[in-house]
Amino acid sequence: MDTSTHIAMGFGLAGLASLDPAVAGDPALAQAVLAGTLLGSNAPDFDYAVKLAKGQGMYLRHHRGASHSVPALFIWGILLTACIWPFFPEISALRLFGWTLAAVVIHVFVDLFNSYGTQAGRPFLKKWITFDAIYIFDPFIMLLHVIGFGLWGAGFHPGTVFAIIYFLMIGYIVQRAFASKSVKRKAASDLAPEYTKIKAIPTIRWGIWNVCAESPAAFITGEYRNGKIEWIHRFEKDDLTSPVIQESLKDWNVQHFLVNAEMAHPLFWRRSDGYEVRWFDVRYRTKNHYPYMAIVKLDLEGNISESATGWLHHVQTLDNPGSLNESVSH
Repeated sequence: MDTSTHIAMGFGLAGLASLDPAVAGDPALAQAVLAGTLLGSNAPDFDYAVKLAKGQGMYLRHHRGASHSVPALFIWGILLTACIWPFFPEISALRLFGWTLAAVVIHVFVDLFNSYGTQAGRPFLKKWITFDAIYIFDPFIMLLHVIGFGLWGAGFHPGTVFAIIYFLMIGYIVQRAFASKSVKRKAASDLAPEYTKIKAIPTIRWGIWNVCAESPAAFITGEYRNGKIEWIHRFEKDDLTSPVIQESLKDWNVQHFLVNAEMAHPLFWRRSDGYEVRWFDVRYRTKNHYPYMAIVKLDLEGNISESATGWLHHVQTLDNPGSLNESVSH
């Protein structure tokens, strides 16, 4: 989820912690737990430091990887407790650790339900786990927290308020997971049997889903709205032995991108000064644009001159990306 949601959940968990008699009866422990839940709710995303140190490509390669793994859950809990406890030496370090660990675990758990997912199974399982149920920023989840904070401020018991809030939130996430499966079943009924991999990607609009599917020969993308799917783009899988595409694979940004781009597809075309290759993930579509990509520019001799990767919303949108393959010569 986005940072604002994780911050809200940190405050919400601090409110929920008031159901713990030890926390409710000790103001110092309550303050320490607030610090622990706020930091714990955001700690797995501290891997942002990789971006500052190593750049965007390396960050995308590792984000939600080791920092969201099984060992990391306990490492974050122990480190944060060790940092907070010296400021409150009279409190129960075990109680502080428990609530801090809970915040870290909930962060990773909720991240599993958006389309980006995490490597939460590491070191036992390296694959990316995603349930494609909620958007990276879900207005309903944030609204629940805003209502909870309002009731807390109005004098209602925060523990009771957020116990209800999180019960509703869990029910909502489960409902969205079932909705995702329903959209995928609808897509499967529309498609030929060779499309064996189908994804339903949530958008910020509750009733609208991006849909994509893969067969051995092609990718196809569309939109689910009002119970119907409109198929929008089809990308034929070309021979990836093209020298231009093969050269782009040597670029570090492309290699970083391909680590977690689940449905990656390349397009390239000739420019006046060389070639441009765009690797993009067909799961993420905004009108005619697929912003999660890696771009490589090569000179006329095929040497890489520059590259970039990430959510590149600023690059030129292609008018009809689904037909580009028909005009590119390999």
